[in-house]
Amino acid sequence: MEDTIKIRKDKIKNVALIFLSVMLILTFFSNSILNRALPEVATAYVAYNTITEKVRGNGVVTADDPYKVVVKDTRTIESVAVKVGDEVTKDQVLFYLEDAESEELKKAKDELEDLELAYMKAMFGSNLSSDVINKVANGKEDSFATYQAKVTDMQNRLQAAEDRVKECEKALETLSTEGSVNNNDASADTIPDELEKADAATDLANAEAEFNANKAKQVANINAQITEVQNQIKDLETLINKGQSLAGGSSSAGDGSSAGGSASSGTAYETAKANVESKLKQLTEIPSVPTKTGKSILTTSTEDEVKAWYNDINWESLNSDPEKQLDCESKYGEYRVAIDALNDIASTLGEYGSVDNRQEQLSNLKNQLTSLQAKLEEVNSISVSSSGSVQEAKNRLEKAEKNITEINAANKQSSVAHQNKVLNAELALKNAQTVYDLLKEEQTTLASDINAQLDLTKANKDIAEKKEEIAKLESESVGATIVAPVEGTIVSLERVAGETTEKGEAIATIQVAGKGMSLSFSVTNAQAAKVNVGDKAELQNAWYYNDVMITLSNIKPDPEDPGKKKLLEFNVEGLVQNGESLSVSVGQRSAEYEHVVPNSAVREDNKGKFILIIDEKTTPFGNRYKARRVDVEVLASDEINTAVSADLQGYEYVITTSNQPVKEGDQVRLNG
Repeated sequence: MEDTIKIRKDKIKNVALIFLSVMLILTFFSNSILNRALPEVATAYVAYNTITEKVRGNGVVTADDPYKVVVKDTRTIESVAVKVGDEVTKDQVLFYLEDAESEELKKAKDELEDLELAYMKAMFGSNLSSDVINKVANGKEDSFATYQAKVTDMQNRLQAAEDRVKECEKALETLSTEGSVNNNDASADTIPDELEKADAATDLANAEAEFNANKAKQVANINAQITEVQNQIKDLETLINKGQSLAGGSSSAGDGSSAGGSASSGTAYETAKANVESKLKQLTEIPSVPTKTGKSILTTSTEDEVKAWYNDINWESLNSDPEKQLDCESKYGEYRVAIDALNDIASTLGEYGSVDNRQEQLSNLKNQLTSLQAKLEEVNSISVSSSGSVQEAKNRLEKAEKNITEINAANKQSSVAHQNKVLNAELALKNAQTVYDLLKEEQTTLASDINAQLDLTKANKDIAEKKEEIAKLESESVGATIVAPVEGTIVSLERVAGETTEKGEAIATIQVAGKGMSLSFSVTNAQAAKVNVGDKAELQNAWYYNDVMITLSNIKPDPEDPGKKKLLEFNVEGLVQNGESLSVSVGQRSAEYEHVVPNSAVREDNKGKFILIIDEKTTPFGNRYKARRVDVEVLASDEINTAVSADLQGYEYVITTSNQPVKEGDQVRLNG
């Protein structure tokens, strides 16, 4: 029994041992499998270190004020005499050109042929005289004034002819009206006699009325002159009195005495002048007035000198003495009021002028008034009977009455004469119209001739200019070269031997001697604060370039974003070409920081920048590692490391890289 129990206990013990062994094996393998599934990370210490900041960027090299060598015409390049980088002197040969006509020369010759053909057509297709054609051919063209004179003369002649036509039309119309009246008069035998008598009586009445009207007109005209002179006398007496009043004179304008036309002692002017002197004296008596330049005033100072002294007062020094400040301001104000009053009186005296001159004018006006009054009496004394026109009208009336009996016969003769006048008027109108029509044709011909002459003149000039162009192009066609206009370095060559240039094309670029190369790129304001003008930059692709020196020459706001960015400008020296792209870094400032991590450790999401550090935990099955987020502020960085500000103790493990994405709380395994 006991043996059985013992055997049973041994079996249970063995089973338990086997179970535990299996569990241990399974746990080991499960941990191994789990560890293999975890992200593998590389780590580094958060440590105290030094950061040397660099600012990096890319820029294109540009020549400072490069000189473009431009060809004048289309030519084929025979050979190139220089290469990029060569130093050249002024007038040194850059390209040799083939001895052949350029496309521009061929084109110019074709254009000359067209111009000469157009000139021949213009010459023989017009009605210009041989003298005009020869004058144009010899370059003796008429001036604008000559053309204008011809056109003006033609316009005047045409206007005169038109006026003559209108005159003849009016005369014919008048004769037609008179013919109708004469026919009516001839139809009544008794009427002409009475009409002639009535006309004579009317003429007499008209003559008498005209005499009376002329006499009344003369009387009215003289009276108007008398009134005007009297008004002038009145105004002049007012001016004299006013001038004397201002000048202080006692004489009136009407008694012939003179105030002299100027201010004297005791006048308003002298009173105002004395007031100015009094106010100026008060100013000079103000003690110790400080001025900026040490200026002072005297009782003899002019208005401008007083004004300059006042403007020179050191008012800041007077702030401590308000009583003196107020005294200066008030007494200067009183002086200005007095000087303005004096100037007003002087200006008014100038307006009224000399009283002596006014008295002389007054005397002349009074003499003129006396003469007009005498003339008025003379005109009033003339009677109607003394009028020649009235006497003439009486004689005509007597003659008309005498000839009444002869009127009937005269009417018969006048009818024939009237018809002759009408015929002559019609002929005159016809001739005038013919002259007008001929002048219109002449005007058209003149305009055509002038235009033809101008066209011919222009064509002749165009031919001459084109010949000059051809001569110049021909001189450049044979043995031609393209030379360097300036001294400098060949930056680029755009054509090779065998190629054909285009007119106006830049086929070479020369960096002018004494002027360098430059490049620039944009950085943030924070980056710009890390560098200084004069810093030497390093080339990132320095292996490609030899002996190239790059220096920071200027820091200025970026025109595209002046509030947030700066433009770094560099001087470039060495063998680089215009248009080449360079990668540079600049900045030599170093500083020590407490918490420094590799650049790869710094991460960023929508919450900001952070790092992942390793938290270690010991378990029965070994150490476990978890990632923990720590938010950071980047203080500085260089090519390798970044300095951060964060809640760290130092020497924590920070994740730098991983074989798969890692986030906060993830369990990870360490590399190695």
